[in-house]
Amino acid sequence: MSGDWFRSAFGERYLELYAHRDGREAAAVMALLFGPQELQGRGVLDVGCGAGRYLTELQARGAVPVGLDLSWRLLREARAASVAAPLVRADMREIPFGSGTFDWTLCMFTSFGYFASQREHAALAGELARVARCGVVVDAPNGPPLARGLVPLSRRETDAGIVEERRWLESAPPRVCKTIRLLRRGDLAELERYDERVMLFTREQFAAMFAPHGLAVADARGGYDGAPLDPQRSERILLKLTREPRSAGASVSRGLP
Repeated sequence: MSGDWFRSAFGERYLELYAHRDGREAAAVMALLFGPQELQGRGVLDVGCGAGRYLTELQARGAVPVGLDLSWRLLREARAASVAAPLVRADMREIPFGSGTFDWTLCMFTSFGYFASQREHAALAGELARVARCGVVVDAPNGPPLARGLVPLSRRETDAGIVEERRWLESAPPRVCKTIRLLRRGDLAELERYDERVMLFTREQFAAMFAPHGLAVADARGGYDGAPLDPQRSERILLKLTREPRSAGASVSRGLP
């Protein structure tokens, strides 16, 4: 698998494979990190928006969201699902908006970690921070419990067929890798195949990547249930990073595309 696995990973059946990630999860996460009126009228860029489940929740909370993703397929799914927010196809390493265009940027459900080098991820942190006046939210897997509970091989039935997932870890740098195969019932012939490679970071590493851009961790959760982040036990690293109040500025939602 190359460093650009993500360019072909999100095929026609991707949403079926991850159907358990839905709008209820998005609503729970937003309620954890933002007060009832905190996003009202705020411009929010959802980086790696996929089919738009966070965009729908952001609109429900009164935000003015924009979705960005590299996958044409997922952006089409978002539009087909009646997501009304503007949608932009772009590489997240080169966000096509000016500095401070949005109040917040979001990078949810393991959209941070796709690239081959730590340098690229540090640059991504800079891009997420550059376009956000108030702050950034990052949602990523937590390495230690992931390693302890990793299931090397599993299969499950779906409407599309049998989904086989092979998982393994790399150590230099830390990375979780997965090959997903969709198999035909009966003869188990391979119908589709997706590869995933996600670099793993600690809370401290995230903080170090965003610190040069004026952002610091304001809230750290260990999962969608809202529990505090435990570096050794939490399933996920869910961070809200904010600027000092004097540099956060007012809402900049007006004039968004």
